[in-house]
Amino acid sequence: MKKLRFLFVIVLFLLVIYSLWAWFQVGSRPDKIGLHRCNSLEKLEEKGGGYDLIEVDVCIRENGQMDVTHDEDTTFGLDIVPYFAYLHQHPEKRMWMDIKNLDEENKEPFIVCLDSLCRTYEIAHERLIVETPRWDLMRLLTIHDFCTSYYVDAPKPSELTRRQMDSVITRLDRVASSGCVRALSFPGWWYMALRGQYKERDISFLVWKHRSIQWEVFLCPEGKMMLADDRVKAILVKDKGRYHR
Repeated sequence: MKKLRFLFVIVLFLLVIYSLWAWFQVGSRPDKIGLHRCNSLEKLEEKGGGYDLIEVDVCIRENGQMDVTHDEDTTFGLDIVPYFAYLHQHPEKRMWMDIKNLDEENKEPFIVCLDSLCRTYEIAHERLIVETPRWDLMRLLTIHDFCTSYYVDAPKPSELTRRQMDSVITRLDRVASSGCVRALSFPGWWYMALRGQYKERDISFLVWKHRSIQWEVFLCPEGKMMLADDRVKAILVKDKGRYHR
């Protein structure tokens, strides 16, 4: 009995040490870990300083104007312009733009507006990730050196049959080989299923760990694998703060 208690204490001690190690790693990988859903200037001011990459949800409005909001039927009247001004003032920062409603009609005015903002605020295209489910509309942005990404909208692998899994992987291989995008972006639960795929393709991975804080990324084995994986260019984490929306 005493031996079991001793082993329990040792294991508990090691877990505490490991947890503390993970805690002290927070902030050590600004090159890879980004802030999820920075959809207000207040959150940008409160939390943006701790990240080199911020993610913003965007809906395209009339004349290609970019409205910072998660839902197409909701607006807070926040244009994307202040974010470009922020990038201009902080040349070390990057921005991940989750474009919710790109389509055939708004594609051209959106590209014109985006190009104009990059020229006005002197933002190199490589500093922007442009993500959308419409990968087929992204070729022109990819040619002009934007980091373009296909938003992978698929159920959790645990909810799929083997045949359904194979279907998703085949579909993503078609996207990866199309030349339309430079990356695939997907929730963290798809990482283990996709990490060994498409190695012959020039395609990067962008991961949302939007339900996890930074500490959890360093703590869990899967997170450590993502951080060590050169194909994973960014990991978005949860850091809501007081101004999350």
